[in-house]
Amino acid sequence: MSEVGVEKKGLKETTIIDSDLLAIDFCGEAVPLTELRIAERYQNMIRNYDNPTFRKLMTKTQKRIKIIEPILKKYGVPADFKYLPLIESAMTNDAKSHRGAGGYWQLMPATAKSLGLVVNETRDDRKHLTKSTHAAGKYLRNLYRQLGSWTLVAAAYNAGPTHIQNKLDAQNKDDYFKLRLNSETTRYIYKILAVKEWFNNPERSKEWGSGDVVERLEDFKVEQKKAELQLEKAESEMKKAALLEKAELQLARESGKLVAGS
Repeated sequence: MSEVGVEKKGLKETTIIDSDLLAIDFCGEAVPLTELRIAERYQNMIRNYDNPTFRKLMTKTQKRIKIIEPILKKYGVPADFKYLPLIESAMTNDAKSHRGAGGYWQLMPATAKSLGLVVNETRDDRKHLTKSTHAAGKYLRNLYRQLGSWTLVAAAYNAGPTHIQNKLDAQNKDDYFKLRLNSETTRYIYKILAVKEWFNNPERSKEWGSGDVVERLEDFKVEQKKAELQLEKAESEMKKAALLEKAELQLARESGKLVAGS
C-alpha cells in the first residue's frame, strides 16, 4: 500500500507540465487548467485568436488600451477588463448589435443612460472612448459588488447579472467554471483570457496552441487514474487481509476454549 501511495503522490501536473503554463488567471482569480475540459476550451480559444486579422487588431488598438486602463483603475476594476472592447466591438466605436448594444463597450441604450451617458438621435456617448469607459468602469464595479467575483462579473457582462445570479442560485454554485451556462457565455471568459495571453505571453500562447499541453494533461489523467485504481486495489486487499486475520484469531480463540473445556 505504501508503494502505491508514493506513486500516487508523485503524479503531479507540474512534474509533466511547466508550472508557468498552468499559472493563468483572470483578475487574480485562478483558472483551473488542470481540469481537462477547461484546458481544452482554453486551447481552442487560443487557437481561434492565432490569426493575422487578430494580430493586426492588436497592433491597431495599443493606444486605445493605454487610454482605457487608467480609467478602469479609477473605479477599482482590474486591468484584465481592458481587453473587453476587443471582444465586444473589435475596439471600434461604430459597432452595433442587432439588440441595440453599441459603441466600444457594447452598452445597451438604457444601461448607458443609467450610467450617465447621453444616447439619442444626435449624440451617442457610447461611441466616445473615454466617456464610455468611465461608464463601463462604474458598471463593472457595481457588478462586482453584487457578485463578488471578477470572473462572474465578466459572465454577467455578457449574459446580464440577473441571468447569472439565477444560475448561481439554481445550481447552488459560486464558481464560474462550475456553472452550466449557454454556449456564448461559457466561451466568453476564454475569449478574454486568450486575448490577454496573446498580448502578454505570446510564447506561452504558442505552446498552448500547439496542443502539447493538453496532450500531456491527458497523459497525466490516465496515469492518475491508474494510480487511483492501484491504491483502491491495495486498500481492498489490506481490508481483506485484516478481516481474514480477525477471523483466524477468532477461530483460534474458539478452538482454545473447546480444548480447555474437554
